[in-house]
Amino acid sequence: MPSGRIEAEHLPELRRLIEGEDAQRTVTFDLREVKLLDRDAVNFLADCEAARRDAGELPCLCPRVDRQRARENQGLAAQDSHAPESRALTTSMREETRMSSLPDQQRNIVGNGGALRHVLHQVDIVAPTDATVLLLGETGTGKELVARAIHAASGRSQRPFIKVNCAAIPAGLLESELFGHERGAFTGAIAQRIGRFELADGGTVFLDEVGEIPLELQPKLLRVLQEHQFERLGGTRTINVDVRLIAATNRDLAGMVDGRCFRDDLYYRLNVFPIAIPPLRERPSDIDALVDHFVGQFATRMNRHINVIPSETREALRHHPWPGNVRELENVIQRAVILSPGGRLTLPPLRVASAPGPAHTAGETLEGVERAYVARVLEETRWVIGGPRGAAVRLGLKRTTLQSMIKRLGLPLPRDAAKSALHAHAS
Repeated sequence: MPSGRIEAEHLPELRRLIEGEDAQRTVTFDLREVKLLDRDAVNFLADCEAARRDAGELPCLCPRVDRQRARENQGLAAQDSHAPESRALTTSMREETRMSSLPDQQRNIVGNGGALRHVLHQVDIVAPTDATVLLLGETGTGKELVARAIHAASGRSQRPFIKVNCAAIPAGLLESELFGHERGAFTGAIAQRIGRFELADGGTVFLDEVGEIPLELQPKLLRVLQEHQFERLGGTRTINVDVRLIAATNRDLAGMVDGRCFRDDLYYRLNVFPIAIPPLRERPSDIDALVDHFVGQFATRMNRHINVIPSETREALRHHPWPGNVRELENVIQRAVILSPGGRLTLPPLRVASAPGPAHTAGETLEGVERAYVARVLEETRWVIGGPRGAAVRLGLKRTTLQSMIKRLGLPLPRDAAKSALHAHAS
């Protein structure tokens, strides 16, 4: 058994000790020295305790943590006959690794323009409170940086900052990711899993792309915001958490509420303190500072020495529309540093924005635009709603949601649509 720091390469040996012939041995380690490379390490430690509880003869994990705190945690667990034995370990682990979710160095928000100063002023106002914050802005504007700034300036700064990208997690797994699950809750759930809200107890949860949360999961999120309670997937024990929520989206949530794609009560709960982050094209005075920051950052990484940024280069960067915002600027500067072996920054060709589509008529309503777009997609898919090539996938909706939308918009159903849908379902 390795001693000292537990790295990722030690996990297979730990599993062998726990599950193999050496199961009678006691595994001792210092949680303050555990280097959590990803969330699997957290779940691994909890799984070990669950396995020991179920098998009875498996080795005991003995974390060397503060004795007084461990006794208090064990006492709390003993008072609740339904609490898993791993809860004391998990609580102590969160205490000892509370900074593991934060970056080693907080990235600065670069710029001094009036629009950015207004955003930072709002951050200063809301950070000391526990109010829910909704960050609104286009993709690439730096919503996560603002969320981290709010957390760092709050009273929860020494507690975890847990980020969840709701668009990157399949809808069927998002509930388990956020709220955890019990062993046997579904096929493949071989051990208890702690969710992100439970891991962030006392800290902040940042839900990026919150508009992508499925409708059927939104009531559970609403309950966490209202009552600070939830149950793990497949569990019956109510878990209380003290978590501050920061949400971000680049979508029009109010429009989604009108289209019945997002719950209105959840929207009102999230929209307590909205902060609109301006796109980069509205912050031209910040571009020079951002360019200097990114040039210095990438030049250091690539061991380059960029001493000159031509004035015509700065002028071109200031007048570019930047549809991808700060993220696009960062990528352009990285490419420019790669193309600059000498001390002079060489700017690559900038992407030209595509021509805008035809404008809508002045009297056209949002529902009319939505109806026309849905009808066009249905025509292109020959009214096949389900399946990998159906209209629901094209629109990014669930099949049942699209069916309800078709009824609400009053779209006429062609005679052969039912046959096409039945054929796609059978295939």
